[in-house]
Amino acid sequence: MFADTDFLLALVKESDWLKEKAEEILSLNKERITTSISVMLEVAIICRRLGISITPTFSQICGLIGVDEFTRTICLKAAILMERYELNIFDAFHAAYCGSDIMISSDAVYDKLGIKRIELEKGS
Repeated sequence: MFADTDFLLALVKESDWLKEKAEEILSLNKERITTSISVMLEVAIICRRLGISITPTFSQICGLIGVDEFTRTICLKAAILMERYELNIFDAFHAAYCGSDIMISSDAVYDKLGIKRIELEKGS
């Protein structure tokens, strides 16, 4: 079973009009429910909009449903980068995916993370 954003948010928000049904579905299917990084990106965007802390939200989601180790690692690393370096959501996920690879980007934000970068500016 694949969990979309509204299901996950209903589970982690204190109150949500879908919370009761989401909890019922979770209790009957916990071991069979998974999600994707694209859903987690959407969760992060909504959390930012609502002023909800992303790292604990990602941790809670990863504890509630089946999230593979790669997805868990990328999401939690991105959440930490967002908080520690005040990165925007997409830059944080790009940096988390990049890991120790070289980033090809004109965005200097990656430099402060210690990510080696090939600059796109003319003459670079």
